[in-house]
Amino acid sequence: MDQKLDLYGIFGHPLNHTLSPVFQEAGFEKVGLLAHYLVFDFSEPVFKRTMRSLSKLRLKGFNLTVPYKQTVIPYLDWITDEARAIGAVNTVYRFGKKWYGTNTDAEGFWLSLQKEWKWKSKGKNVLILGAGGAARAVLYVLASKGVVSISVWNRTESRAQELIASFSKLFPKTNFFSTALEKKSDLSSFDLIVNTTSVGLHAKDKMLLTEKNIPSAAAGKKYFVDLIYNPAETDFLKLARKKGHKTLNGLPMLLYQGARAFEIWTGKKAPVQIMRQALIQAVSHKI
Repeated sequence: MDQKLDLYGIFGHPLNHTLSPVFQEAGFEKVGLLAHYLVFDFSEPVFKRTMRSLSKLRLKGFNLTVPYKQTVIPYLDWITDEARAIGAVNTVYRFGKKWYGTNTDAEGFWLSLQKEWKWKSKGKNVLILGAGGAARAVLYVLASKGVVSISVWNRTESRAQELIASFSKLFPKTNFFSTALEKKSDLSSFDLIVNTTSVGLHAKDKMLLTEKNIPSAAAGKKYFVDLIYNPAETDFLKLARKKGHKTLNGLPMLLYQGARAFEIWTGKKAPVQIMRQALIQAVSHKI
């Protein structure tokens, strides 16, 4: 009897950079699934038209990336409380005839801190650069893990204010602060600094922080994370490393959020090491 081909995919625009098919298909092969992961680089009108026909899709599940993590929500039958709180869905799965949405970005980020550093959240002060969808997932999981305070620095301070306002009631024990990036000062009071913006993707990008903003690790070692993974070391991370701090790019988060989606779709434990190897190899070929 022929094995049925399962289809999964990712929707976004643009998607010429995506590495999701590489490590997802490596995972499918390892666990013995006959499955294929497709790339749907759709304009917004095409995406919305497709979502209106969700019941007719052959897909068993799919991921969403920029700019459709919020756009997809009205087309789904149900979303998890976590996805609703974050305000974004990045993983969709079929349950019977209905489509369910969840968010694995938050868990992916948290697992990257745990697997790479065993980072302890209790009593820590965090700085998040940016106030977009990725910032929401990072803020949500860190607040839920008991950090003392979260500061959001963004070019447009009103967006940072809106972001923390939407979470302050959900996490009353967390202290939230916002400021405009132009008013940035030194980072002495922070234990973890996370760049969730796209600044650093291109060599010509202007640095979010300057050398004078980052104290030497002699005064206390800090942890710097950049959600960008190509280039593997942005100027942001390079500067922090030169000052003696711990640094991490976005590759582990990409891996762990994808591994969690894999498990939701297939019901099988993700072969994380195999998926990691495929991802690292793909990145090395792109650089």
